[in-house]
Amino acid sequence: MPTQETFPAGKNLPMDTATNKTSLRRREALLAFAATTVTLGGRSELPAAEPAGHAGHGNGAADRCAQACADSMLSCSKHVSHCAHHLAQGHKDYARCLELCIGCLQLCGACIGTCYGPMGVTAADACAKACDLCATECEKFPADEPMKTHAKLCRDCAKACRDFVKAHA
Repeated sequence: MPTQETFPAGKNLPMDTATNKTSLRRREALLAFAATTVTLGGRSELPAAEPAGHAGHGNGAADRCAQACADSMLSCSKHVSHCAHHLAQGHKDYARCLELCIGCLQLCGACIGTCYGPMGVTAADACAKACDLCATECEKFPADEPMKTHAKLCRDCAKACRDFVKAHA
């Protein structure tokens, strides 16, 4: 049964005294997921025209990057379940792929949320690297058609992110 205990700086965190762990990680994960969902919801329609004086920020590399990241995120979320299913069946070779899909999903979300702002290039660079890693791992399963499809989407996202970085260099 969770209890309240006082931690440094006087903060009270819910704590399971049997395992000596807080439920903070779960809460942080849910908040990150909610923030990503809100970000994606806000980006459902990309700007129709580029505002004056904002060349390169709309309908160009940023839009392609955001769209590729959204496609990759959707695929990653499906493949987290796909990999978890294989792990549950005892296929331990899917563990690394699961980890990379989760990381890729998070970085794609960060890229969508920042590609129209000052942190866009940094996020796109990290996202491209994450997508390349995820694709390389997924390509280790050539007989698994969903993994091949996901690897292609990750490669497409990595390319769009690199193009965005080049456009803003």
